[in-house]
Amino acid sequence: MKCKGTSLGTSRPRLVKRVTGTHVAAAVSTSKPATLHQKLYGFHIEPPLVKEQEPEIPKKDAFAKVLRGQIIAFLRGEGQAESTDADYKTFSDVSIDDCDLILEAIAEDDNHQFNRYKISYSPSSKQLVATLPTPIHENLLKPLRDAIDGALASLDIEGLGNFIVQMNSTLRGLGEAGSTEKSLGTPDALLEFHDEDGGRVQLWGTEVTFSQTRDAAIAKLQRSVTLNPHMRAVTLFDILENHRHSPPTESSDAFRKLSKKKKVVSYHKWLQKDDSPVFGPVTGFTHTWVSSLTVVVSTWLRPDDGPFDLYDHNPRYFATARLCPDTDITGLENLQHLFHRTFASLRDATISYMEEVMAEEESSVSSDNSDAEDESSVEDKSDIAEVSSEETDDSPDPFELVRAWVPPTSPIDWKAIMKQLRNAARQTGYTRYSTYHEKLIKRTAEEAEISPRASKRAKRS
Repeated sequence: MKCKGTSLGTSRPRLVKRVTGTHVAAAVSTSKPATLHQKLYGFHIEPPLVKEQEPEIPKKDAFAKVLRGQIIAFLRGEGQAESTDADYKTFSDVSIDDCDLILEAIAEDDNHQFNRYKISYSPSSKQLVATLPTPIHENLLKPLRDAIDGALASLDIEGLGNFIVQMNSTLRGLGEAGSTEKSLGTPDALLEFHDEDGGRVQLWGTEVTFSQTRDAAIAKLQRSVTLNPHMRAVTLFDILENHRHSPPTESSDAFRKLSKKKKVVSYHKWLQKDDSPVFGPVTGFTHTWVSSLTVVVSTWLRPDDGPFDLYDHNPRYFATARLCPDTDITGLENLQHLFHRTFASLRDATISYMEEVMAEEESSVSSDNSDAEDESSVEDKSDIAEVSSEETDDSPDPFELVRAWVPPTSPIDWKAIMKQLRNAARQTGYTRYSTYHEKLIKRTAEEAEISPRASKRAKRS
C-alpha cells in the first residue's frame, strides 16, 4: 500500500515494515496495546526523531563570559582606542569566580602586554581595577625600601641568611614559594628572608594605590596575608587625586598651543618649578596634568593570636595617618611606633623560621641514623642520648645576638617620602603630557595627509 504525501517534510513519521497474519503482534510495541488501525493494516507509526538540543546558557552566565572576554582583551591591549589616556580602568559586576578565571588566563598567556597592569579586586563592590603603574607607584617604594634596608642592616644574621626587598616586577608568586611563579596580584613590594640553603619566607608586604579604590587594595592585601601565614605585616599607601585627570579638550587653550608644536618638549622645559606638587596641581601649557593629592598611610601587624583581619582596626595592631594635605603629626608618631614593633616581629619570625629549619634538619639526620642502628644497642643509646641532651642544653644559643637586637624607634623618614612623592607627581604629569602630545602630533600628521586626497576626490566628482 502506498502512503500519500505529507506536509511534514523531512520530519515525517517513519513507516515500519508491514507484516501479516500472526506476526502482527510482533510488529507492534509490547509496551502499548495495538490499535485497530495497526491490527488491520499491519504497521504502526513511530513519532519523528527529535534531535536533543544543547542546554541554553543562562543569560547571567552568558553576560559574565562576555565580560571576562572584554576584560582579557583590554588587558592584552586589544581594541583600545589610541586616545585612551586613563591610568586605570574599572570593571563592575565581576564575581570572584570571574576574577579567578581572568587571573588564570593571565598566568597561562605569554603575551607580555599583561605585565603592564596591576590587578586588584574588591569582593564587596565586585569591581576589578586594572592600573598602569606610574612613577608614583615606583618612586614611593624607594624611600621605604631604603628605610627597611637601613633598619635591618644592624641585625646580625651573618651565616643565617639575608633580607631582600622584592619589587612587583620580580615577584613571581604567593606564599612560601616566593619568586618562582608569575605574579597574580601580589603587593608592589615584599620583604623576604632568604636562608643560606635558598629557602625563603615572605614577611612584609607593601601596596601603593593611585586613584584606585581603597577597598580593592585592602582586599588584595587580605588575600596575600590569608595565603601566607608567615606574613607579619602589610602597609598601604593610599594616594588619591582630588580631581580625576582628563586630557585637554579641543576647545582648550592647551590644545591650541600643543597643536602648533611639532615635537614633544623635554622634561625640564615642560616643568613648572613654581608648582607645589602633592599639595597643589602639576601644570604645563595651562593644563592640569596631576591635581593635588591626598595621601593616607596605614599599617597592620599580625596579632599574637587570632586571625590576621585587615578589617579589624584594633589600635594594638593597626595605625593610620594622613600624610598630606593636612599632616597628622600624632598619627605619624603612632605609625612610627607600630613600625618599630613590626621590625621586632620580623626579628622573632625570622628566629622561629630558622628554628623550624634546624629542627627539620636534625629530624632528618636522626631518622637516617635510626635506620642504620642495631636494635640491640637501645640501652647504650639511651645513656648516650642523656649525655647528648645535657651537652645540647649547655651549647650556646645561635640566635643570641639576633634576640638582643633592638629596632630603631623611628625607622621611617617621612621627609624622604614626601620628596619622592613630589618628584613622582611631576614625572606622572610629564608622562601624561608626553603621551597625549605624541598622539596629537601623530593624529595631526595623519589628518594633513588625508586632507589633500579628499579635496582631489571632491574636485573630480
